Amino acid sequence: MPIYISEALYCLETVSEKMIRKLKDNLKNRQVSITTRITSVTLVFVVLITIIASSFSYWKISSLIDSNIAENMNLIAENQGLRINQIMFHAENVATYISSYIQDQITGSDDLKDDAIREYIIDSSEAAFVAPVQGIEYALSCYLFFGPDYLEGKEDGFLYFRNENEDLKKVPLTDILLYEPDDIEHVGWYYIPKEAGEAVWIPPYYNQNLGTLMISYVVPVIYNNEFICIVGIDIDFNSILNDVDEITTAIGGSAYLSSDDWKSHYHAVAENDSYYIETLPANVHPTFDMRLYDSSTHAIRTHSLDNNEEFMSFVTLRNGMKLVVYVDSDDAYSDRYDTLAFLLVLSCVIGIVFIAFSIVTARFLSRPIKVLTSAAKKIGSGDFNITLPDSNIKEIEILSNTLRLSADNLSKFTKNMEDLIYKDDLTHVKNKAAYTLAVDTIQHKIETEPEFQFGVAMFDLNFLKSINDKYGHEAGDIAIKTCCKIICEVFEHSPVFRIGGDEFVAILTGKDYENRAELEKELSESIQHNKQSATHIYEAVSIAYGIAVYNPEKDPHYINVFSRADNEMYNCKKKDHEEVGTTPR
Repeated sequence: MPIYISEALYCLETVSEKMIRKLKDNLKNRQVSITTRITSVTLVFVVLITIIASSFSYWKISSLIDSNIAENMNLIAENQGLRINQIMFHAENVATYISSYIQDQITGSDDLKDDAIREYIIDSSEAAFVAPVQGIEYALSCYLFFGPDYLEGKEDGFLYFRNENEDLKKVPLTDILLYEPDDIEHVGWYYIPKEAGEAVWIPPYYNQNLGTLMISYVVPVIYNNEFICIVGIDIDFNSILNDVDEITTAIGGSAYLSSDDWKSHYHAVAENDSYYIETLPANVHPTFDMRLYDSSTHAIRTHSLDNNEEFMSFVTLRNGMKLVVYVDSDDAYSDRYDTLAFLLVLSCVIGIVFIAFSIVTARFLSRPIKVLTSAAKKIGSGDFNITLPDSNIKEIEILSNTLRLSADNLSKFTKNMEDLIYKDDLTHVKNKAAYTLAVDTIQHKIETEPEFQFGVAMFDLNFLKSINDKYGHEAGDIAIKTCCKIICEVFEHSPVFRIGGDEFVAILTGKDYENRAELEKELSESIQHNKQSATHIYEAVSIAYGIAVYNPEKDPHYINVFSRADNEMYNCKKKDHEEVGTTPR
């Protein structure tokens, strides 16, 4: 804390002690009016409160600054990390798709040793590979490579490299026989995934073949435990480093990339018309939280190499590296002390004004303030149905209107968040997360309310896979929504949850529980009516369902009721499939 603030607090404490002694003597030795007594006592309390408030403000503002730094830095790290991860995600998707396509074409491990078959696979993969990679930001090259160990001394495939016009152009393949397997800069892109036997992100390296810094995502194609070929995409790591170098915070922070083990961070250095990656010793000793989690949930204090205190936040990228955002503590706290000095002066001014008006306005203001406090507590507890006082005092009216507006906004925000978290995007009924909460609530009632009654209705849309395969996934989505619509119209008083791709659950209570037999009949009729009135065949949905009722004597847990409903549904599904000669899955 600066010296001038400490001296100001010390002076206030000294003055308050003298005032208390003098007031005690005056009040003891002579008669004074009640107004004087109230004013004197108020003056003492104002001074004491000023001291306490100033001290508390110092602590509170520091906490708020820490929290604000944490939120801002985490947000920056998350947003910037999301952009880099999107690039990596696109590369993973494209490479995985091509490798899956090749895998699907193989019927035997020796198929692609046939020149004609291999040429067809290479040509078709090339046509499907290059265009998507062209659209991936910072993608330098893409390749399909059959190595000499599979082709018995030969190499085949293709390699595309982005030229100065930002177009992917075909270039000659690298002859890997010219290099040792441990030569990462020339052939690491081939031997690392081959030895791993699975898709890998290769850490940053300088590719001597293409003459640039990169990271690579490579997928090996393996059939019956035999290595066939690799499919890979190279990402311009230098461009990523440049983007990271440009990351700043509002208070002067910067960013860097760290290795996945926190032992070093990366920096691109230009020398003699080429680049190399300089790995600097990490200035962070990983804490337990940093090792345990993929991102920071709060700003982490650490120390830089020159022993200056810093704050940092981080996120883990898809290739395991850490994107670290940091700021010097002096920059982070640059305005704190001036703000505290201002608050100290402001507290004194407000205290003097408060003494003048406290006696007159105390009772007048106490009632609406109490109502506002009660309303604020209700908002804090999540109850936005509040009653606010009407007042001709402008400040109270502003507070009431602001609080009312805040309650309305918070209510809308909470509803929107609940919709995002608990509503299924396709059908707009509740999703599995909401179902989990509902199950916990029912289980609690089972354990605490002996008279509690409920039923579980389980539903499954038949033949969804056939619809998807024959008419496409859009038709499948229409079938799912049609199924959900029928269920919701029949069980209109019960919550409906989508717990799987084509599975729904309705929890029956109240009227729906009492009328479950009639509703089951109505459901069957609705399904038949829908089949007759459907415009398209995939809208004429077939729904398997089963209903079970809670029995307190044999159902200690919700899952017991659910299992019976699920069995009933499966029997119904089996019957439906037997009628058309298929097997339920």
